[in-house]
Amino acid sequence: MKRFFLKLFFVSSPILLVLAVYLYKDPFKVLYHYDCYYPANGIQYVELNKDVVSTETFVNNYKQQQYDSYIFGSSRSLRYQIAEWQKHINSKKCFHFDAYSESLLGIEKKISFLHDKGIHIKNALLILDDDILSKTQSDKSHFLIMDPKLSGQNELSFQFTYLKTFLDPEFLLAYIRFICSKKMDLSKKGWRFFEYEVRRYDPITNELYDSGLEAAIKNNRDSFYTSRKRVFYERGSDQKYSPSVIRKKQKELLMKIKEILNSDQTNYRIVISPLYDQLKIDSTDINYLYSEFGKEHVYDFSGINDMTQSIYNYYENSHYRPFIATRVMDSIYVNKVSSYK
Repeated sequence: MKRFFLKLFFVSSPILLVLAVYLYKDPFKVLYHYDCYYPANGIQYVELNKDVVSTETFVNNYKQQQYDSYIFGSSRSLRYQIAEWQKHINSKKCFHFDAYSESLLGIEKKISFLHDKGIHIKNALLILDDDILSKTQSDKSHFLIMDPKLSGQNELSFQFTYLKTFLDPEFLLAYIRFICSKKMDLSKKGWRFFEYEVRRYDPITNELYDSGLEAAIKNNRDSFYTSRKRVFYERGSDQKYSPSVIRKKQKELLMKIKEILNSDQTNYRIVISPLYDQLKIDSTDINYLYSEFGKEHVYDFSGINDMTQSIYNYYENSHYRPFIATRVMDSIYVNKVSSYK
């Protein structure tokens, strides 16, 4: 019997060691409480789920901060910096309630979460695009899964998602290489789980700043864009349109959002982002948004226009830079027009 337990110990010891590393390191920051989710040096390395970061940071801070104004959207919404937004609204209690690859469902859940807690939304800025509008289901991947406080998912099921990802051989080997060397070899597998951009984080507003990217552009703009030349694909001169994505489920979620914003008498704006692909939002979709929310609340910057023409307005073909977001805000809070030419 003693020999059996010794064999069992030696067979199971690698598994126990791996589990001990997971419990000790908590690489995805989902096991324990964190006052701040990002380190002072600006590089997190293991990329976090921003939906979880946003929700837990809000819960941690709301009692003291008493937020009343919120920016909702995907990582593209992070370019709408709160310091600029505050120039247009009467509030200093602002929170960036974003999520990577956000869905329309995610935005509705966040707004409903606030409403169910009796939290009044004084100001709101919703940064949308056809990708957000098309998504009405929760993603199950570790990187995008919704925080259980929003989704109502069982906590154990949520945690199992992260443990399963940690035990994925591709992640585990990359993570072991990283914790041993403190370096990332981008030629190896597994680095899709990591980030390596320098960012500045505000743990009160939940705002991430791409300080490293902006510094690189300022240092040598030509070099920055030349190295990303393949990312900036050629676009035609003819206006093309996104397919219609607003259907029954989208309308249900949009009506829930509208009902809450109207009940709170929220000062809100809905922005359709100026994306590098220059696809114009489908006319049926934008007309639906106009009819339900009013043209005074919906602003369309999609398609071919002077914001979307230059590669220098973007970091890559997905994210525009903060000065473009500032131009958008200056426009929507001053000019009473709902589209941009």
